[in-house]
Amino acid sequence: MKTITLTDEQFDNLFNYLDEKVNYIVDKSIDYQDSEILEEWEDLFEVYDIIGEIKNEYEKKLEIAQAKQPKAEW
Repeated sequence: MKTITLTDEQFDNLFNYLDEKVNYIVDKSIDYQDSEILEEWEDLFEVYDIIGEIKNEYEKKLEIAQAKQPKAEW
């Protein structure tokens, strides 16, 4: 298995691109009432799900880490 490292900005850009692409494909499938469109892009949906899971895990870890930080008192 290979590992890639992305900055937060790079990851967000990747996720946003995938999100836009997936929504566009789903919308076109609905517009044309053609489920074959979804089947053609099945691999993209799988990648989107994986990236979405990674995003959720990261956000949970970040939330936990932020909760452990002491509150600043001014």
